[in-house]
Amino acid sequence: MLAVAGALLLLGLVVNLIVTFATDGPNSLLRWLVAPTIALITAMVVALLDALNPADREPGRLDVSVVVAIAVVLLGVGVGGFALTAGAEYTAGYLSGNESGEDRLVKPVGKTAAGFTFTVSNVTYTSHFTRVELVIVNKGNDTAQLPLDADATFTSADGNTVRADPGRSNWPGDFPPGSTQETTIVFKGHLPKGLKTATLTLRPGEAPITLGGIALSN
Repeated sequence: MLAVAGALLLLGLVVNLIVTFATDGPNSLLRWLVAPTIALITAMVVALLDALNPADREPGRLDVSVVVAIAVVLLGVGVGGFALTAGAEYTAGYLSGNESGEDRLVKPVGKTAAGFTFTVSNVTYTSHFTRVELVIVNKGNDTAQLPLDADATFTSADGNTVRADPGRSNWPGDFPPGSTQETTIVFKGHLPKGLKTATLTLRPGEAPITLGGIALSN
């Protein structure tokens, strides 16, 4: 009974991980409850059928009531299943960069540069990352490219810097004319505590694109 429920639980967790990397990450608690719920219900049904059909039991097996059988399933599959689910969610959040966290942005900050309008709409501090959400509008008449690499930085006034992780970021390669796209840059780590303002630099070099004066709450 527990082996069948465990197999269903493992299958559900694998499916959830696949869905996580195909979408925006583990933001929906409901999706993560599907696997243990299915495993739990299946195991309870098996327990009920087993308890209600004593004639099918092998000689010498311990006779247990339906209530006891359900209690065992709840403890063995329910608690263990939710523990495994939490672990899988933690792992998926770390690998994708979509960990939950707290929005530290006081108010949106916007700027027009290089034919684009940039608006910082969210700055979230997670357990391992700083996630900056940007709304980018291509004001030009042609498709434009704005690559994102590890040189993109989030910097405090005292010079402390965290660098972008392109692999965890959600950044399109092309920006069609007139398009509005929501993007996310994931930076490794955090700036020091007590920071009040920061500067986002998207393209260092001779013609940098910077958004300064990003006010952050404590």
